Amino acid sequence: MTTLTLKDITADEIVARSEAAGEPAWLAQRRRDAWNHFLQSVPPEWRRTNLSGLDPEVLVPAAAPQGTAIQWDAELAPAGVVFTTMAAALKTHGDLIQAKMDQAVEALEHKFSALRAALWQDGAFLYVPKGVAIERPLRVCYTLADSKQAIFPRTLVILEEQASATLIEEFISHDHAEPALAGPISEIFAGPGSSLRFVSVQHWGAGVYHIGGQKLILGRDANAEWTSVALGGHVQHIEAEARLEGNGSQVNWLGATFANGAQNLVIAPWLRHVGHNAESFMQFKTVVNDTGYSVFDGMIKIEHESKATSTRLEEHALHLSPDARNDSIPGLKIDTNDVLKGGHASTSGDLDDMQLFYMQARGIKRDDAKHMIVMGFFEPALNRIPVEDLRDELAGIIEGKI
Repeated sequence: MTTLTLKDITADEIVARSEAAGEPAWLAQRRRDAWNHFLQSVPPEWRRTNLSGLDPEVLVPAAAPQGTAIQWDAELAPAGVVFTTMAAALKTHGDLIQAKMDQAVEALEHKFSALRAALWQDGAFLYVPKGVAIERPLRVCYTLADSKQAIFPRTLVILEEQASATLIEEFISHDHAEPALAGPISEIFAGPGSSLRFVSVQHWGAGVYHIGGQKLILGRDANAEWTSVALGGHVQHIEAEARLEGNGSQVNWLGATFANGAQNLVIAPWLRHVGHNAESFMQFKTVVNDTGYSVFDGMIKIEHESKATSTRLEEHALHLSPDARNDSIPGLKIDTNDVLKGGHASTSGDLDDMQLFYMQARGIKRDDAKHMIVMGFFEPALNRIPVEDLRDELAGIIEGKI
């Protein structure tokens, strides 16, 4: 089964694989439905995402979990905290997973979402009971071992009322001579009054295509700090959304993207306001170098039922090479007359010559000044990463890309 490529797999094969792994019947049926939708649907029209180098006929999806590493303090277990693989959680918390899975990221939204829903194997499940506060960061790392491989890791997070946690989700691999595919799904449910710090870091090696879906749903008075970092891979396309469903919910979302070489890194983050008196802020920082191409397709959507919304979205980009490109597409859609504050902004340009001159006049070499400016540009997002070794590793990657 492990040698079957995407063109060889059938719905019966997927169900048989699910049954052999001891998965519940409802999940096997969801996988079948998703696969049938994948076969019948056409790819979405992503004009700024170059998937021409990805040949699905040679990709071999992982037949079993193979690349999930979880770090946590087992002493949290007596408090009712569960942090384990999705395979293990299906056996202990199957009803909860059934109720929440696919309720945030729509499984049948398009061809790639259906592919992820049908073939996911690796994954992490985090459950934090009512009133439990986790002080130390939890961490899950997904790896992609081989070229021509496809993995579809799944992260499912459920925070009950007044719970709090910090979760780091990391995607990592060595360089691949031939294309490989990663299709992650992240679904996060923050209950009433809960507090979440979520850090998602993509630093794949060369040759990886990353097509992901992420969604955070905030309940009443819930608050979240979301940090998104994208540095690696060959092509990235992430559809991400924070849905402020509960009254009084808040989210502060910072991002850092650096595309160099021939990278094509796309993110489409949404702030969706549904509840009353909800507040949101999004700021992404982007750097492009060489012939790198990045896209920020951000949107604020204020639904009709929302009242007293306060929101702002920004992207700021630096160009280190005349051949590099950044497309910034901020948007704002308002379906209500009751808005406290709403706005968006975008800036894009080269390094400031006056700033460089000022630093050189004080004895700093031009290359060193450039490094200092770029590192300072990314500092707000990097400072939100609560694990020092990861923060230092990412800083080193950025240094190497300048």
